[in-house]
Amino acid sequence: MRRLKPRHIQTRLTLWLLASVLVLVALFWLVTARAPVVLTENYVVDRLAHDAEVLILGVDPTTDSPRLDPAYANPIYERPYSGHYYQIDVGGTALRSRSLWDFDFQPAQLESFPGTYHATGPAEQPLLVYADRIQKEDTWIEVHVAEDLSALGERIDTFRWRFAIVTLILLGIMLVAQRLIVRASLRPLDRVRRDCRRLEAGEIERLDEHVPPELQPMVEEINHLQDAMQRRLSRSRKALGNLAHALKTPITLIDQVLQQSRDELPTEAAERLAEGVSRMRRITDRELRHARMAGEAHGGQRFEVERELPRLLGMFRHLHPEKTFTHRVDCPAGAFLRADREDMYELFGNLLDNAAKWAESRIHVEIIRAEDGWRIDVSDDGPGVPTDSLQELSRRGTRLDESRDGHGLGLAIVREIVELYRGSLSFSRSPDLGGLGVEVWLP
Repeated sequence: MRRLKPRHIQTRLTLWLLASVLVLVALFWLVTARAPVVLTENYVVDRLAHDAEVLILGVDPTTDSPRLDPAYANPIYERPYSGHYYQIDVGGTALRSRSLWDFDFQPAQLESFPGTYHATGPAEQPLLVYADRIQKEDTWIEVHVAEDLSALGERIDTFRWRFAIVTLILLGIMLVAQRLIVRASLRPLDRVRRDCRRLEAGEIERLDEHVPPELQPMVEEINHLQDAMQRRLSRSRKALGNLAHALKTPITLIDQVLQQSRDELPTEAAERLAEGVSRMRRITDRELRHARMAGEAHGGQRFEVERELPRLLGMFRHLHPEKTFTHRVDCPAGAFLRADREDMYELFGNLLDNAAKWAESRIHVEIIRAEDGWRIDVSDDGPGVPTDSLQELSRRGTRLDESRDGHGLGLAIVREIVELYRGSLSFSRSPDLGGLGVEVWLP
């Protein structure tokens, strides 16, 4: 079963508000469209009821031939097809208005009086009819008074069209205003999203907690997780540095005892012990060097190339005082890598440590911004690595590979960091300096 892609909150709010507005507008339209008809018909019925009372007063039912006194009839009932009509039934005798002319008006049979109904009059006129039945002088008089609603209907239709146009304009304004209100209401979410991207890029250490109460728990929880990760990362790095520092003294003691007892041990065993001690010393020196590079920096901060690389190169000058070399750094102005600052310290630290260890006098660092990421080239003018050995450096290594003399020190950590960021690592002979060239690509 195919899963539907979830909609954005803004889209959901807009659709629900749009549906509610349309329902309200539809109900408002029905009420407003019906209200003029009801009000005007009630007004017409009141007027027809008054005319019916006057007409009944003008009827004399005592004569053999009942008649209506013309003084009680409005002159409009005398003009043919005037739109105002009446028909009076007095004891079986029908008295009709002259305005009906030759039209045969058939009154409706009502169950109760007074009452109203709609009928069709002369020239297909829509009539509203008021009917009443009153006993006068022991004679039942039934009167039906009608009025043409054509002109009134046209005016109501005109009003409806104008009202519809105004309603559509107002509806459009409401929809635009609603969209703006939804966007303004969700603006804090956009700010939190931007802060999350800045947090990922290392531009900030925590999310801004000055947010609406609805977002407060989420932001506080993210900050809590960020703080917990920073504490764990800091403890891990400090613990590793402390361990390396604590092992330095026992390793020195073992080396001293080994040197004193070398004559008492078999030659092969003494060499194996000396190699193991030397390996442990290099590992502890490397971890202490990493701890010095890390300093008090916070994880997650972005790596600013122009500021950090000169500091690293200056530090390696002090770590290798026996050498005098120059370095050149080529990178775009204001370049920074959207990666964890400590990871980049590890990566550049190991690459520069390798280069500083084997360089004769020059180190070249080049950082190039590509469309799909960053390319980092670190090369030196040292002896380099034989071509047939470059493939061995390109293979996945372990930390034990770093303990061997020669190129490869720290390259296992470099590979792990590169793979963590889904990049690539390759080795070659530098065409400019002649030593080892290391190329890293980070997406």
